[in-house]
Amino acid sequence: MKKIIVGLIGLMFWGEGYAQRFLRPYDQKLDSLYRVLIKDPESVRKQQEFLEYFPDNFEDFRKTYGYNPKYSKKDPMYAAGEEHVYKGLARLDKLPDTLYYTKLIKLSIGGKWVADAISALQETVQKKAMEKPQLLLGLLSQYSPEKIYSFWYFYFNSLHPLEGGIPAVFFEMQSEYPKVYRELFRAFEDSDGQATCD
Repeated sequence: MKKIIVGLIGLMFWGEGYAQRFLRPYDQKLDSLYRVLIKDPESVRKQQEFLEYFPDNFEDFRKTYGYNPKYSKKDPMYAAGEEHVYKGLARLDKLPDTLYYTKLIKLSIGGKWVADAISALQETVQKKAMEKPQLLLGLLSQYSPEKIYSFWYFYFNSLHPLEGGIPAVFFEMQSEYPKVYRELFRAFEDSDGQATCD
């Protein structure tokens, strides 16, 4: 009888339910919205709910998905971070572009490269920037020079210098957005290939 009870208790803690039991309330809601989204990825409402609940800035993103040596190996959100970015955030394609790109900008400001979910976020921002550079630069031009610099710092921050340097697409609109380009060049010089593994 004891073996049966122990076995039943073990089943209760197995799989997705096990992870859900150990999540903080905010993380539990975010993970739940992600799971609903991937079951119906074409739903505008589900994409919007996920984006609205997704961390709003780099510090919140880091707290939610970043590595913490005290508990990250046991933290379900650390383990789910890359999946939430690649299969969630990166695939939100039914939302207004301005809303989506503004979120990417806010997530990047204050950031610096770190492996795992933060690296996935950086890769997503870089890919999306190449898809709609005019929109990105126009939105960035509304920010202060410090925040523009901070966005580009995260964009270029890496362990190894960016092959080919600054993407050519950004040079095509240099005269339209001089403030954005000043900070882009400064941040590139300061952050490209300057990341560390600490």
